[in-house]
Amino acid sequence: MTRTALVVGAGQGMGRAIACRLAATTGTHVHLGGRTTGKLRAVADEIQNAGGSCEALPFDATDRDQVEAAIGGIGTRLDIVVHTVGRSMMRSFDETTVQDWEEQISANLSSAFHVAQVALPLLRASDNPSLILITSKTALKGYPVVAYSAAKAGVLGMARALSVELAPERIRVVPICPGPVDTPMRWAATPDMDRSLVIGVENIAATVAYLVDLERGVTVDTLLVQSAQYD
Repeated sequence: MTRTALVVGAGQGMGRAIACRLAATTGTHVHLGGRTTGKLRAVADEIQNAGGSCEALPFDATDRDQVEAAIGGIGTRLDIVVHTVGRSMMRSFDETTVQDWEEQISANLSSAFHVAQVALPLLRASDNPSLILITSKTALKGYPVVAYSAAKAGVLGMARALSVELAPERIRVVPICPGPVDTPMRWAATPDMDRSLVIGVENIAATVAYLVDLERGVTVDTLLVQSAQYD
């Protein structure tokens, strides 16, 4: 039976790399979730040209109605769900507006909640279900980006709680907390960052591929993946 995956945020960065890795190395049919149709179609072409199986599934993960409509059309089973959606904001606490705060919570945390809750019935139909939530090292250590850190810490807390709640059903829930990663979001936020502190997206993709291949009932606690040079 062909495995099925949903990668949300698949249009670029970590999501794109994860989708390509799953399609290439596990023979998985990948649903490419994201807001920008053109980016999703470009990734779909890349996967299909390499012999993989996928389809673009445009939707906004911050919009519950769109999440329900998109995931509701997938079918009756998902083996893998990966949420990579995020929005960075490098502002101090004094500079952060109420709108900034609400946008950070919506983009980074609420989107993960919507995807996880709507996809859960489909994961329950899998023989080896995995829910992977990409958060950030900011969830583990304090940095002066309060709204972003709070939202990512929320994703981490949700993932840890879900891993306990769903353990009796042997549904694997793993939060991955990357340090700086070579993505468009990273360079838009910190264009002058030392490149020795930044890791390639393929490292996150390889980590996800490893996790979803574990036997059912085997899981991993919170994972920090980063450059050895990064504090």
